Amino acid sequence: MARSDHQPVEGPVTREPLAIEETRPVCADAVALILATQVDATPIVVQFEDPEREPVTCKGEADGKPIARPLQQFEGQTALERAILAAYRAQVGMVYVLAAPELGSEVTRIAHSVRRRRFDPSIQVLEVDPDALAQRANQVGNLEVFGIPYGILEIAHALAGQGLERFGSVVLMYPEQVRIDEHHIFELCREFKRDSKLDAVTSWILWLRRPPYLFASDFLDRLVERAQAVEGGLADVPLLHLNVRECVFGEEKLAVNAIPLAGVEAFLKKNDMTALQAVALAQHNLDHPDEPLYSPNQQLSLQGPVAKKKVNGADYMLVNAAKDLKRRVADASADEREELAWADAFGKRNRLDFPLLNDRAHAGKFAYLDSAATAQRVDVALRAQRDFDEHENANIYRGAYDLSAQATFSYNEARAVVEGFIGAERRSLVFTANTTASINLVAQAWGERNIGEDDLVLTTVAEHHSALLPFIMLAQRKGVQVEYLPYDENGRIDAQAYADALARCPKIVVLAQVGNVFGIEAPIAQMAQAAHEAGARVLVDAAQSFGHGALDVCELGADWVAFSAHKAYGPMGIGGLWISAEAFGEMDPIASGGGAISHVSKDSYYLRPKGIQYELGTPPVSQAIGFAAAVR
Repeated sequence: MARSDHQPVEGPVTREPLAIEETRPVCADAVALILATQVDATPIVVQFEDPEREPVTCKGEADGKPIARPLQQFEGQTALERAILAAYRAQVGMVYVLAAPELGSEVTRIAHSVRRRRFDPSIQVLEVDPDALAQRANQVGNLEVFGIPYGILEIAHALAGQGLERFGSVVLMYPEQVRIDEHHIFELCREFKRDSKLDAVTSWILWLRRPPYLFASDFLDRLVERAQAVEGGLADVPLLHLNVRECVFGEEKLAVNAIPLAGVEAFLKKNDMTALQAVALAQHNLDHPDEPLYSPNQQLSLQGPVAKKKVNGADYMLVNAAKDLKRRVADASADEREELAWADAFGKRNRLDFPLLNDRAHAGKFAYLDSAATAQRVDVALRAQRDFDEHENANIYRGAYDLSAQATFSYNEARAVVEGFIGAERRSLVFTANTTASINLVAQAWGERNIGEDDLVLTTVAEHHSALLPFIMLAQRKGVQVEYLPYDENGRIDAQAYADALARCPKIVVLAQVGNVFGIEAPIAQMAQAAHEAGARVLVDAAQSFGHGALDVCELGADWVAFSAHKAYGPMGIGGLWISAEAFGEMDPIASGGGAISHVSKDSYYLRPKGIQYELGTPPVSQAIGFAAAVR
């Protein structure tokens, strides 16, 4: 490892530290090692192509063709320069740039780039002898940690030990692979400071597995000592256990991963096939293994060996999927093929119901797989909501004019539709903001009145935190016990544990009809009956089941059933809570106001009948109407 000739320039760039007081003490004992690969790589602005606008062009060319960069444009700087600036602003103790020729870097160009941009002359540009690095790799059995060759880790270890004071950690950065800024480095160092036992810290952002990494010097010590002590290297020796923590860097965890690569996009488009086509491809590849219709390495223009490896690996999986499909397709009958064709037509028809799947950006190339969190809105729900907003928008229950009367009728009709869908009596449904709000309402309106010190709340270890937190907080306020039922090896609630817990007479049992962890439907009717026999009330979280089948609250036999519209093709911001007559009689309003009362005087008031008394103020009328349209 040799230091390049680096001459200081007049008027070096002034450091602009991160505007956080503790930055200096947090990052001062870290050394940043920037692994330069593409010296002149300049990120670009990535946006969806709009036919009405000019096409997106890329900065930089290779062989006369635009180069796609996996970054956004940052003030005209190259990725390397931006990484250096980020390290300075985070005020790390020392910054090094590692020029590795086998990675496509040239020491003189890096040094020139650093001088040209007039960075602080304290920066050190290091050169790696590729032959020495390869020889060292062979000595330790081509060991890698997070894809980083052992030789580079050894260099990082040497840098951490330099100077009068030993650096406590090393931040490794690949500038062209991730949106790096000073906040990233600061968060890595702060997370490391919080836990002295950590060996490594990495960001949540994974773009081709090359985010910034922070390694503790102590870990590098142990790694190097082990490599030196083991003759023949570490290839056959178990690695040290790595205590790794991931940091989340806010909104960038979505922004970075959403930037598409041209090759990946082309790969996905080439594999956009129907079920029938997939079967035909599988059958052909079975019959002609030496002449597959689709083979790896077809026109892949990805930059970097890691990217190519990943996409080629996906190609390989696709080609060899035929082998796994053999049992199903080799003897496929005409009826089975007809059923596959029907499934394709059915899927195409259903896509038409969802505007987002058919807009210019997504038509024919977008598959939405996050319905467990939020389902896409069906067209009739969007139109019903918009129709109310445009033609009936007025407050309800309180206006003595035609428009208010029409709005009230539409709102009541929406409530009746949802109540009819779940088999509920009229006005036993409360419109809430969502499932979480419904569960909180039960915990407060019923729990505060009926649960006391040392009483037992029974739930499971796999409930959504939105179902657990209201009762955990209740337990902290009132000295209540919360017990968590275990699951058996099949992912079902342990029946014996449930029976044993009911014998201790819990006050309430909180269960998901379909859990968001295992996706298994619980036998709510039997469990609710057993709970009632033990004197307990039952709250059912139906968020994940509501949009996937018939839900009859009478058959469930619970006391409360909570659900949301946005998981059932309806709007966000509205959900429901069904309340049984028995449970309603044990509840007290936790707040009141307009909408919840039918009459008020100076010293008295009358609440509206049944569940509607829990709907305070102006309700989400258009959302309720959109919800009802989705239910229909």
